Amino acid sequence: MITFNLNNIARGETIKGGFTPIRVLATALSFYLKGNKPVIHRKNPLDKGFFIRLGNGGKSGEPLLRLNFGNSYSCFQAYDRNGYSRINQNGIVRHKRKANGTKLTQRLAS
Repeated sequence: MITFNLNNIARGETIKGGFTPIRVLATALSFYLKGNKPVIHRKNPLDKGFFIRLGNGGKSGEPLLRLNFGNSYSCFQAYDRNGYSRINQNGIVRHKRKANGTKLTQRLAS
């Protein structure tokens, strides 16, 4: 299969080499077609090249899947809650208070 099987990637593992650039782009396209949007997308001058990495999860234990595209990368949530991706369950983020006391309502970007 041309996309990565996310069930076979261990936490903390990085996959490089071979047909990885094509497979990274195909995996990103499959996420896009399913409606999954990246949680993080940044330019990164330090880690260059095409690779895929599954994080350890840090304090929460819920890892992010990092797809590196040359000079930039995108992180997707690599876990489900109640059978659905977490990004699809959050319609509106709760009210937050700024330092000056005003209320801030955030909505999920579309």
